[in-house]
Amino acid sequence: MTTEMTMPKLSDTMEEGTILKWRIKVGDRVTRGEVIAEVETDKAAMEMEAFEDGTVTDLKAKEGDTVPVGTVIAVLSPPGEASGEVPLEETVEEETVEEETVEEETVEEETVEEETVEEETAVKGPSEDVLSSLRPAASPAARRLALEREVDLARLRGSGPGGRIIMADVERAAVTGGPSLAGGSEGEREAQGQPPVKKSVKVRRIVERKMVESWQNIPHFYVTVAVDMTDVIRFRKDLRVSINDFILAAATHSLQEHPWVNSHWVEGESVAQKEIEIAMAVATDRGLYNPVLRDCGSLSLRQISARAKDLADRAHRGKLRPGDLEGGTFTITNMGMLGVESFSAIITPPQAAVLAVGTVKGEVVVDEKGEPGIAPLLRLTLSADHRVLDGADAADFLATLKSYLEAPVTLVTCEDETGRS
Repeated sequence: MTTEMTMPKLSDTMEEGTILKWRIKVGDRVTRGEVIAEVETDKAAMEMEAFEDGTVTDLKAKEGDTVPVGTVIAVLSPPGEASGEVPLEETVEEETVEEETVEEETVEEETVEEETVEEETAVKGPSEDVLSSLRPAASPAARRLALEREVDLARLRGSGPGGRIIMADVERAAVTGGPSLAGGSEGEREAQGQPPVKKSVKVRRIVERKMVESWQNIPHFYVTVAVDMTDVIRFRKDLRVSINDFILAAATHSLQEHPWVNSHWVEGESVAQKEIEIAMAVATDRGLYNPVLRDCGSLSLRQISARAKDLADRAHRGKLRPGDLEGGTFTITNMGMLGVESFSAIITPPQAAVLAVGTVKGEVVVDEKGEPGIAPLLRLTLSADHRVLDGADAADFLATLKSYLEAPVTLVTCEDETGRS
């Protein structure tokens, strides 16, 4: 009896899915839990697993097809049924014929064997032993991680015993932009004649729909403040965390002090949210994603840094899960790495505000004594929903955020006092 595999409902809001890539083909045997396809939902691109063992007999959808939830996309037959196993009657008949011909085949094989030995060696080429010796020595875990991170093991130098490549080597290469299987950046791919990665049309349409809805329905207003980042720059080198990590931590403390900024506009009224869940805008080759940093109020600076890095990394690799994109009570979007000095962002409904982060730039300032000098300034712009917040509310929130960033020792002290790291 065959099994029909349907497009699964991978999130509460999912109505259809797009087959990005099949990991299987007709005739392949699959086991329960094996990844068989990459599917794009209304939330993210993710992997689809087989829920039964079997042999693939038909693929009903092609790569690039978008189908409704519940649509049959593949057909499996039970293990052995489509694998070419011979019925009992045919087996008995074959055994009878085999007995009659075995002697003749033996004689022929002895005659031909000597003539074909040299030819077989030439045709087959390197043996499995030779091929395995050409592969870089690496632990199984390192090989799995390299495949996942698209790191080329052949171009790595292992730090394990006997030069063996270990997971740390792969992690280092992935973080530092080491040799990859994908052939480098988009510019490098174009230079090598390879097509650039295409942005997802589905993701683009989802972003368009949400932003149009927001712009048409939410009365936006904007407040900007300049922040002296001298101490943050000094602390980040010692703590090995990014400027964005400090902003996330400072925003968390500020939201705790200004709970109405951490609100949703629901059915005509503002509802303050108990948990602080910050959505981070991440621009990827496939489009814009907003993975959510959960339970920020209970996290230390280092914990925020680690989780933010993990979310951003998985967003770029297309490994986000639907749950990573659900919810969010406040959004931070950073274009500083692109050299943008300041900008205004559009609010993601039903949130009440979004923080736009520019680049750190040296500017002339005048100190308390009236002396001019150069300071690294960062401009932060809060886009707020006027149905929820007034101008004074937004200004107070930014003043608190500014105070945390200009005295970041407070964030570090909070971490040390709690013992979290």
